[in-house]
Formats: sequence, structure tokens, C-alpha cells
Amino acid sequence: MKTLFTLLFLCTIYLAQSQTIYKNPLGFNVKFDKTWKRLPKEVLQEKTKFIKTYMEYKGNIQYDACFQKIGNADMDYPYILFKNFYATTTNENEIEKLREFYTDKFGVNKVLESLETDKVKMELQIGKTYYDKGKQLLIFTYDLNLNVKGNLIAMVGFYVGKSATLQILCYTYADEFKYDQKEFLDIINSIEDNGMKTNMRDYLKKHDQAVLYYNEGLKQSANNNINKAIENYTLAINTYPIEDKFQLSEAYYNRALNKRKLDNFNGAIADYTKAIEFRPDYYKAYNNRGFAYLMLEKYSTAIYDFTMTIKFDNYQTEFTGMALGNRGIAKLSIGEDGCEDLKKAIEEGNQNVKSIFYEYCN
Repeated sequence: MKTLFTLLFLCTIYLAQSQTIYKNPLGFNVKFDKTWKRLPKEVLQEKTKFIKTYMEYKGNIQYDACFQKIGNADMDYPYILFKNFYATTTNENEIEKLREFYTDKFGVNKVLESLETDKVKMELQIGKTYYDKGKQLLIFTYDLNLNVKGNLIAMVGFYVGKSATLQILCYTYADEFKYDQKEFLDIINSIEDNGMKTNMRDYLKKHDQAVLYYNEGLKQSANNNINKAIENYTLAINTYPIEDKFQLSEAYYNRALNKRKLDNFNGAIADYTKAIEFRPDYYKAYNNRGFAYLMLEKYSTAIYDFTMTIKFDNYQTEFTGMALGNRGIAKLSIGEDGCEDLKKAIEEGNQNVKSIFYEYCN
């Protein structure tokens, strides 16, 4: 049966190279219910291009961690951004100073003036403030008038006294303002403090070094220096702090991709398994691990992984079609009916299994 897999194998290799870069806020677990969905990074950046040009949104804001409410297609909902402050306090006096700082109209306007240009002027109105002493949660509301665009409504929340202070920024233009403070509170209250095992000084040092190794791995892999790529991903894995679960899962996933290029399927399986341990819903890792099992003719195990891919991807990306095709082939390989999976795979856009479908299912 392996000869039947060649075309599918090439397609899988190509698609599996695409990576999603999303960094969870340090020390926190962010869970959204099903009425919220992740907004693609490129869409967010396009929508925020104007604001990003004039305001302080830089690399330490988690652009990738943005969500919008699912609603009518023509409705823009607020965008949620997360930013870590690598310091924290439980001191009530310090918290009060923080509140005063972010509600000082004169001070905030001075900051805005430094961002103004000949074409862009800004005027700030400070709205309601909210403080939950028990949860040590601060919320501020702002109405920012941009003379060339209109009013920008923003809510800013701070978790203080946690593992690391987390800022949550929710904003939209006034004519798209379709949420209230309670909804923002619901969002913030869905964030759980996981605690930090690594002290902040060591975390920053290790994280930054691991990112260098990881990026070098990407570079070496792109240049087809497979062994060098594996070496750098290994260094990244050994350096990332335990809090960097997402980054660790990506490093294991990418090391597995390179091991598979060397036909080291068992090594790839081990790394995909680690990636799944760090991210249990990592559908790409399930699909690729299933494919490795398929190449080793471990069909029942492969079928399980493809089923998990479909479950977690839930028909959202091309990986569902890929997994349906792979699962159909695995079923045919052990004498089961895989034709329905192959048919669905084709319907999902996986044209690579057409020849197998027509040969075995007609």
C-alpha cells in the first residue's frame, strides 16, 4: 500500500510546514468559550494598521492572541490583546499609584501629544474605572478621539499581584462599540493564573536565548540543512523555560518535521508526542504523527491520530481534509471501508486522494 501514499505524502509535507505563531500570556491560561474565535494575525494587523502606526503597539504585545466575537459577518467586534509586564505587586499603595497613573488625564494626554503628527491629533476622555480588590483587578475605560478617523473606545484591564502582571486591552471604534463593561469582565475572568515555576530574571534570560536557537532552526531548515536544524531545535527545547509550553510544542513539532525528512519516523513520532503533551489539541501534530504511523504500517494507531486531528481541527483548515484522506487510506489498508472518508476528503478540497478513491471505491 505504500505506493499509494506517495502523492499524499508530498502534499502533507508541504502543508505541514506552515506554522501558527501564538504565544500565551506568560503564567496565565486564557480560555474563551465557543462564542469567541481567534482572529487571524494578518487580519488583525490589517485592521489595526492605522492605530499601530501612531500608538505604542510593539513586539511585546501579543498580536497573535486576539479574538473576536462570532456574530454577523458585517459586524466588527472588539479585539482582545494581551501584554505581559515582567513585574508584579500585591502592595495596595502601589496598586493605587497604578490606578492614579492610568487615570491622570494630564499625564496621559502628554503621552498622546508625543504621538501626534501634523495630520493626526488625539483627544482623550477618561471614563469609568473599576477595581476588584479580591481579584486585584483594575479596569479603565477611555474614549480617544482621532481627528482623522473618529472615536476609539478602549478598555484596559490589569491583573496585579499575580505571577506576572498581565495587561488586557480591548478596543474598537465607537461606531462598532457593541460590548459593555460586564462582557469585558467576563472575558478577563476567564483568564486563570497558572503560577510561575521559573523566577522572572531566569525566565527572561532563558526565553530570549531559546528564541535565538529556535529561529536559527527555522533558518537552517529553510536552507535544507536538516541536521543543523535538528541541532538548534534541540538547543531550543533544552533552553525554553517550562512556562513556554506553546513554544516547546512548536520546537518539538519542527524538530519532528526535520526528522521525518531524514525518514526517521520513530524519532518524529516521539517528538510529535511531546508536542501533543504540551498542547493536547495540537491537530497538526496529531495528523503528522498519524502519517508517520501510516508509513510504519501501524494502521490502527494512525486511524486514532487522524480521528483526533479531525476532532480538534473540526473542519476549520485543510488538515481536516488531509486527515480524512489519510484515515481512509489507513482503513483500506486493514480491510475496512475507507471510501466515505476519502469521499469527504475530496469534498473538503483534498484532490490528492481522487485516484485512490476512483481505484478502490468504484
